[in-house]
Amino acid sequence: MPRTIHHPWAVVQISLLVLAAIYFGWNQLSLMRFDREKIEIWAFEGQVQVTGLYHYVNRSVFPASFSLGVPFPTDTEHPWPAEFHVSEVDGKGAFLKEIETRHYHGETVFRLWFWPSGERWIRLDYIQGARIPEGRYILLSTRKWGKPLQRGEYILHLGDGLELTSSNYPLTPDAGRHSGSYFFSRIDFLPTKDWEFHWRVEPVQESSMKGKL
Repeated sequence: MPRTIHHPWAVVQISLLVLAAIYFGWNQLSLMRFDREKIEIWAFEGQVQVTGLYHYVNRSVFPASFSLGVPFPTDTEHPWPAEFHVSEVDGKGAFLKEIETRHYHGETVFRLWFWPSGERWIRLDYIQGARIPEGRYILLSTRKWGKPLQRGEYILHLGDGLELTSSNYPLTPDAGRHSGSYFFSRIDFLPTKDWEFHWRVEPVQESSMKGKL
């Protein structure tokens, strides 16, 4: 049987390459995990506002850097957000610092640094026009991580005078908020579709249109 010859320098080179991949953010070799999110959406006539909280953890014993993209659900009826902000927050959503983003091959991206076994909460806020009474939130990007979310929470608020007509994820009225609030949540959640919802302007009650003689 042929003998396997080990070259110490080759082993060192491979080890350094793996360490560099972890440290400098080669996502394919990263031990980074995206495991929780809480999404809150406000829908108004002509506009959708979104706040997302996302939790990331470095499961490596080494420092790590990781690149992340920000996918926006754009189409002819939902243009690129009028404004957006990415920031780091604490576990309760309180602001810590702004995170700089940049455009790369048509995508909005940013880079995070982590200490060994470190974790960070990231907040995304954006405002997007809605030329038709419907909205969409991208969930399928979660599948790229290869693991389900430990927990996902999703809340929808409808502005005054709006009525929910449909959602492809069943929604429950939020009794703790006003009548136009709904939510759904999932554990071990690996989405098979984006979240799409529709609304309409509530019809005016005939009695309210009658004046007094």
